[in-house]
Amino acid sequence: MSDTFTHKSLAELCEVSETTIKSYRRKFPGFIPVATRGKPIRFRREAGDVCLRIRDCFNKGMSVGETHKVLKEHFKEYGGANGGRPAQPRPAGGVGVFSPEYMEKFFHTAGQMMQGMASLATAQAKADRRLQKLETAIERLMEIETANREHFSEILVSLAQAPAAAPTSPQGTASEPPEPETARQPRRKVVTVRGKEGEVKSYSFDSAEKAECRDGEDCPERPSDAFLGTPVVIHNDKGEFLGVPGRLPLKGFVEIIEKRSHEAGVSTFWSRRDKAWVYTLDAPDGDCHELHFSSTTTPRGNLVVLFSKVDVNGEPTSQAFLQAFFKQVKDGA
Repeated sequence: MSDTFTHKSLAELCEVSETTIKSYRRKFPGFIPVATRGKPIRFRREAGDVCLRIRDCFNKGMSVGETHKVLKEHFKEYGGANGGRPAQPRPAGGVGVFSPEYMEKFFHTAGQMMQGMASLATAQAKADRRLQKLETAIERLMEIETANREHFSEILVSLAQAPAAAPTSPQGTASEPPEPETARQPRRKVVTVRGKEGEVKSYSFDSAEKAECRDGEDCPERPSDAFLGTPVVIHNDKGEFLGVPGRLPLKGFVEIIEKRSHEAGVSTFWSRRDKAWVYTLDAPDGDCHELHFSSTTTPRGNLVVLFSKVDVNGEPTSQAFLQAFFKQVKDGA
């Protein structure tokens, strides 16, 4: 039917979208007469001129009411769903359009609600910042307490091992020194490590983070309890800190790896390199994985342990490999 229009043909005529043509119909139903209601809906030929005039009015910045007046002067208004007039909102339970007084009161109330919500959001953000500062302060206090406890233990050991001053006799000559007393040794933690081919060695660690094997050999250092108790994180692709829900400490992260490693006969040990701690996994097949950890702080001031990289057989791996390794361990938490 060449003398009729569809939504699509009207949109092409006015160089607008079909959605815009449908909005014209909703705003001015009495001026866009329908020819047939099949699929697609078709409109009479005069609908094209009406839509062009509506487009021009809106392009000039005219309101719906002003445009309605222009259409009424130039086109016939047919009986539509609303008598040819633009659809107006109706108050709930009432009849007729909203009064200016009602609309003014409505927008005033809505503005107050928005201000209240903004104030609530601001208060919530301030509370979150205060809570974050409190958590950071508590973490630092715990670190200081741990460091002081270790330092105090070292002082007690040094005092116990220091030789006592020799007493003098009444004639002013030094008497024989007393028999030395056995100094109380600090408690040691015994750790068993499984090596290649089922080899098992036991190590004991004291508060100075040095280790001695039971057979008298020197053993590598290990991180402090404070370092192991700090949450472990990595950097994502945007350089942001990404951790484990629940703030999994490095100790728990390593325990997950150790459980899987020992079941597979993999030997593990710590070593110190510059400012980082390296956790090495030696597999029976000869593969060696080296996990690098270092202490740092987040932009919010939180102390964390950064899992910075993974070396395989002495070669650095990609960031994607590190993230996949981290996710695999995290999923086992």
